[in-house]
Amino acid sequence: MVTYQKLYQDAWSAKCKILKYTNIDLGKYCKDQDIEVCVLKLKSTFFDACIMTVCRAPTGNFNLFLNRLDDIIEILYKVDLKLVICGVINLDYLTDNDKKRQLDVVLLTYSLSAIVQFPARSQGYSSTAIDNIFFDTYKFITTRY
Repeated sequence: MVTYQKLYQDAWSAKCKILKYTNIDLGKYCKDQDIEVCVLKLKSTFFDACIMTVCRAPTGNFNLFLNRLDDIIEILYKVDLKLVICGVINLDYLTDNDKKRQLDVVLLTYSLSAIVQFPARSQGYSSTAIDNIFFDTYKFITTRY
């Protein structure tokens, strides 16, 4: 008799065979307060992807953040790779400002755009979107499985 547990174990085993992951060491690009980054590369029979988490303190050097982020994306970027960047950028995407425009220019170089356009944090009368997710929507929308 086949049990639910056996079916679950078989399905999990099959998933593990088709999805491989690798940590990418980018420690040399990290600088406390300015940019901290972690990248996981996923490879499956269906697609290749990189998931990048990034954190920038509000007091960090913004130009250093932009330059290093650009360097990291340039290393990772391939036309057929799905790249997702998420994290605490500490730029409010609900307001228009120079730093947001500068970051958008860098990201658009790689066809990446911000997905979170709604308040992610609300406190009292204040709402912000300082956490965000960036990816190439065209690559994700056109994927057929």
